[in-house]
Amino acid sequence: MPLYRVSLNGVARWYYMRTRFAFTSRLTLSQPGTTRQMEAVGSSRFFLDAASNTLFKLVADKYTVQRHPIKWWIRDILEKRLLGGFDALKEWRANACIRRAGLRAIECRGVGVALNPFNPLGSLLAMEHLGRGESGADYFRRQEEEARLAFLQRVCDDAVALIRHGYYHRDFHYGNLLLDDTGEIVWIDTHVKRLPQDASQRRQTIVAMLSPTKLQGERYRAFAEAYLIRQLAL
Repeated sequence: MPLYRVSLNGVARWYYMRTRFAFTSRLTLSQPGTTRQMEAVGSSRFFLDAASNTLFKLVADKYTVQRHPIKWWIRDILEKRLLGGFDALKEWRANACIRRAGLRAIECRGVGVALNPFNPLGSLLAMEHLGRGESGADYFRRQEEEARLAFLQRVCDDAVALIRHGYYHRDFHYGNLLLDDTGEIVWIDTHVKRLPQDASQRRQTIVAMLSPTKLQGERYRAFAEAYLIRQLAL
């Protein structure tokens, strides 16, 4: 993979990157207010390349060499960077899986891993920046009950399409999608996992995917479960 110099608020870091986009070899990224809002609700760092309208999601290592040197070496360096198990690559592949299932997902433009093992931002994912989209969580909160259920049914229809493709969402909640300016659902956080082959385990996995906390209440979790069971004949 080519080597890119990525400047994060003036601090230069180097990443090997695989891309589907014509980036320059030297990228200068900034943090406008919108990216800081994203960081407030998650653990990743977000930066914007205004020239290409590309959002960069940088995932930090779980451990540090100073506090947990053995865990840092095994998990963050060996498993993630050297053996290719880093988070951005998993999301890159999951994004492609969601697209193959017929769902609309954010356009991924590049994926990279840090050259320097002591760079705590170990991997990055470059994606299309949808500046005019509305978070699914924000949309859900401002709706009346009937509109909430209609929206949840649309989200479940996407889940059904993915399940029929043999996968399920590992983190199924409204905050992992946007509504674009036409009202279409766009998945932005695309962690998925293959479903078990056994029918009983498959049903248990699908039901366990639905959380009352993530779906904003038990009545919405129950609605989603009943809808998925009907659609999938579980």
